[in-house]
Amino acid sequence: MANLNTQHNFSTSHGAKTPHKYPSDDENLLEVLNRLSVQLYPTGRAWYRPENGVWDRFHGALNVSFARLIEESKLLLDQNIPDNVNFSENDAELWEYRLGLITDSGTSIELRRLAINRKLGHPNNIKARQHPFFIQDQLQKAGFQVYVHENTVPYRTPNEILAIATLETPHGDSLQHSDSTQHGGGNFDLIANSVDVLESYAIGGTQNLRATFFIGGPNLGEFASVPEQRLREFKELVLKLKPAHLVAFTFINYL
Repeated sequence: MANLNTQHNFSTSHGAKTPHKYPSDDENLLEVLNRLSVQLYPTGRAWYRPENGVWDRFHGALNVSFARLIEESKLLLDQNIPDNVNFSENDAELWEYRLGLITDSGTSIELRRLAINRKLGHPNNIKARQHPFFIQDQLQKAGFQVYVHENTVPYRTPNEILAIATLETPHGDSLQHSDSTQHGGGNFDLIANSVDVLESYAIGGTQNLRATFFIGGPNLGEFASVPEQRLREFKELVLKLKPAHLVAFTFINYL
């Protein structure tokens, strides 16, 4: 049973002035260390310490080193774990070099942190790494809002998929067509084994369509958008994620 007459009981207040409280970010770390240093020594006339005397100057110098050590240890964690605002562009560039990622200074630091986190977490303890949902999840974690669709029986070409989607899509007065909108034809971009902007690759006959899949919007035949400056990064990531024998048809507008 707690003794209510002691200094610490159920009604004891715990606030900013509590001596054993961990320092908050808005407190001066050096002042906290100086207060803690005083508590290491006994009180009494034999331990007289004049203000700004030898004792204060000695421990003040030591605490400057302790404060620097604490701040450096915080930065060490912040620089190595891309989950905080202190993770700078220089830190991102170093991690991209280590992980073999494309460095693009024009991409925001938030998207670069997402890409690094995804790479660090690969394969995220998922056994079915070649499943469409895993590839889709990894692309979205890297900041690409795209969706992966299987090419199932009956296997179809991108032209056939787009024709079906067009027939099922109502065209009203509010439908907008911008300069970057792609429409059918035989010029669909694909990702097979190169990060080139326009990859030249022959699928062969329709019998090979079973080794293809689609990347695009939420519904098959809809287009997704990817920043043009991240095009090579996007293709490189798809190449790393997809099974080597598969080819990806992309319904994507690079803006």
